[in-house]
Amino acid sequence: MTSTFKPFREAKILIALATPIIITQLLQISTMVVDTLMAGRANATELSGVAVGSSLWVPLFLMMIGTLGALTPTVAQSLGARDFDDITFQVSQSFWKLVLLLPVGFSVALVIKPVFVMMDVSDTITPIATGYFHALLWGLPAVLGYNIIRYYSDGLGLTRPAMYASLVGALANIPLNYVLIFGKLGFPALGGVGCGWASAVSFWIMFLFMAVWVLVRREYSHVRIFTTFHRPHLPAIIKLYQIGLPIGTSYLVESSVFSVIALFLSRFGTVVVAAHQIALNVASVVFMIPLSLGITLTIRVGQLIGANQAQQAQNVAFLGVFMSLAYGACTAILLWVFNMHIPAMYNNQQEVINLAAQLLIFAAIFQLGDATQVAAAGALRGYKDTKVPMFIVVLAFWMMGLPVGYSLGIVGVWGEPMLAKGFWIGLIVALMVVALFLVARLRRVSRRAIPVKMAASG
Repeated sequence: MTSTFKPFREAKILIALATPIIITQLLQISTMVVDTLMAGRANATELSGVAVGSSLWVPLFLMMIGTLGALTPTVAQSLGARDFDDITFQVSQSFWKLVLLLPVGFSVALVIKPVFVMMDVSDTITPIATGYFHALLWGLPAVLGYNIIRYYSDGLGLTRPAMYASLVGALANIPLNYVLIFGKLGFPALGGVGCGWASAVSFWIMFLFMAVWVLVRREYSHVRIFTTFHRPHLPAIIKLYQIGLPIGTSYLVESSVFSVIALFLSRFGTVVVAAHQIALNVASVVFMIPLSLGITLTIRVGQLIGANQAQQAQNVAFLGVFMSLAYGACTAILLWVFNMHIPAMYNNQQEVINLAAQLLIFAAIFQLGDATQVAAAGALRGYKDTKVPMFIVVLAFWMMGLPVGYSLGIVGVWGEPMLAKGFWIGLIVALMVVALFLVARLRRVSRRAIPVKMAASG
């Protein structure tokens, strides 16, 4: 089946799908920002406890939701093929997959104190960080269940419900934080630990919202995931793991590299750490748009592949990569032009502002590779191609980016150690390599799919 490719029409479809996803991602970031700000209002010790606890929670969380992320391309392809029974089956197997993942998450609680000792966390902060992490674990089943329903909805091309759920969760999190951190309405003042309990309750609210939404809305009536439930099917669960585990590993690799860099820089004083954190925060916020576009490409490419429109899928994939790169270029220009103004919004210490401004120049270059790679990775997931991209990410970050960053930042192979600047150069190298190899991989996979799908349909 062939059709004329209309780039402007497809761009409108991608933007329509991506916009709710962008808002969802920003709302999720805002929740973390609110936790940090409100813990900081308690005192610096509580803030430090939340920060340290988050350093373990975030990699674990990303690993798990990434592993469950196989559901989006699977549902999208089944929708394209109009195989609604398979959608119900795959959602059921994803919930069984969640059951298998939970013991892994809860087992981390057993080793959390030794990890904090290894990280040389102070005795004052350790109880707060541990309590915060343990509180979050009570919300783990809910947040994973929420993401399964979200991935199912996204795979159908219905991206707004997750936005609504994230908004409800973010709005609930603020008063919950206030009550539990500061001890209002008869509750004890839990400090930073209260942030964990507030987030856990918010996760359950989001899960219940999504479950009820899917249960009552007419647009889901052709796929009843809660009224038709399948028993565990080991081959299907293994297949979902084969697709999802590389996604989760890629998320873990990227997040762990940033954690390692933060540890390396922590010994060089507050100015270096603060400037690095400002640049990283800015890069993380602007990254939300290409990240959302990557998720959108997974949905759209998966649907087209399922509908035997492989040529159209290839065109859409590279259109999305181009759109993401164009956004990255615009962002790079803005960061370059306003590199002195942006840090001043975060900090009034001139030394921090000056260093952060220099790092934002590197962050500007960083955008080109980052925007390209995340879009290409998203498109590849639409083809269910996740293993090779995982190896590319691992090798680029750990075998190239981090060694280059350490050599320039700590060792000083080009003279004086460049500290944070050196690590940002390493990140640029890693992301450029990932971007080039993922685009090449996308070209190969998309081309390989065309004759197969054409033969199947013809």
